[in-house]
Amino acid sequence: MRKPAAAVLLLLSPCVSQITVDAADPNSPGGGERWAPLTAGPIVAGTAEVNPIGTWFYSAASYLQKTSDGRFVDINTEGVGVGLGKDMGFNASVPVVPFPTQNYYQQQQYWFKWQVSRDEYTSRFLSPPALGIESRFVDQSGNDREGVFFLAHKRFRPFELYAQFGSYSHDPVSNGPGQPLSINGVSFNYALSFEQVLSDAHSFGYVFEAFGQNQSNFSFSGKTNVPSWGWFSIAPEIEFNWPNTRSFALAWDFGAFLPVYAHNYIYGVTPMANLVYYFNWRDKSRMSN
Repeated sequence: MRKPAAAVLLLLSPCVSQITVDAADPNSPGGGERWAPLTAGPIVAGTAEVNPIGTWFYSAASYLQKTSDGRFVDINTEGVGVGLGKDMGFNASVPVVPFPTQNYYQQQQYWFKWQVSRDEYTSRFLSPPALGIESRFVDQSGNDREGVFFLAHKRFRPFELYAQFGSYSHDPVSNGPGQPLSINGVSFNYALSFEQVLSDAHSFGYVFEAFGQNQSNFSFSGKTNVPSWGWFSIAPEIEFNWPNTRSFALAWDFGAFLPVYAHNYIYGVTPMANLVYYFNWRDKSRMSN
């Protein structure tokens, strides 16, 4: 009789463990503070949450990208995000260098985010994630793009999962007097990120991202004359935050883009870094970037 009883207990132990965690978990609604370490988070995949009203961040990211014509371009950007309340947020990202050069892309981004739902139970994997919707506008060296993105974020201590999917429409680009317009197809972007926080004290951990982009031959502006292309990459990263006070924190993230696949696109191995300054993070929510 002992062996069957031991087998039953062994089979039920994950359930018993989960019940014990949930019973003692202060993350349930009305039960206290959720687990939300203040990390730099993934660089490519955004988070579904918005900044609480009165809370904001400033970030500076830098990485090199090898383009389809074989040039390396610097994609340095600076960004600010603020909470508007009512589950709404606004983010803006502008270039460090205010004008484009041969090896620099001028890229400005502005987007509004609506947080549809919140990740309430941060110790449970099988519970609803936070969901968000973004409306974006991008001006990259005169190539205007508008897009809509859908985001999801799920915490299950000490892990976090991120997903981001969206599409851009490209406005025609003028190539100068007497030259035809460049008409790009519709581009689809996707990113998945896995994060493990090894130490809550300074949110030390690692991030692994998988992401890519594809541009079709279809366009909302008419027949395309730019070939389709696509690429897929991965990025291992390490992160931590220091210094860290109740009203101010600096989060660091370092890693590299590693190419896996490319079609009509040259994508090189490129290092990148991201620094995020958090101000007035009174409820310790994972802020959007």
